[in-house]
Amino acid sequence: DLMAPYLKIEDALVLSDAKSASTRTGDFTTALKNVNMALLKGDAHMKWMEQLKSMETASKLISSTQDVEIQRAAFSQLTNAFYTSIKTFGVEGLDAYYQFCPMAFDNKGAFWISSKKEISNPYFGEQMLRCGETKETLK
Repeated sequence: DLMAPYLKIEDALVLSDAKSASTRTGDFTTALKNVNMALLKGDAHMKWMEQLKSMETASKLISSTQDVEIQRAAFSQLTNAFYTSIKTFGVEGLDAYYQFCPMAFDNKGAFWISSKKEISNPYFGEQMLRCGETKETLK
């Protein structure tokens, strides 16, 4: 349930559309609130709470600014927590791609998740739209 709103944020950042990224983040935040945490017990619940906090913090930052560069930095944090959750909890049925741009953030690099195999870089938009590579297929 988090993938569709996440992808809308990604699409907005590919277009360097800060206003849309801010708006779309509200849908992601709503989806986060609707996650049924009762399904997780013990250590799994604690791991989810860590990732949830990271995703909430990043989402709040994306939605509260119209500065696309700040949004992109927060999106990187959001992606890291979202990907960690996907891997930790063995989420399946995603049909998505875990992609990486080595040049993002002064060559520190950054990941994102995309529904398309073709690279559309959310960290540079049209400046370097095809910069990046697929690191993993999420099924």
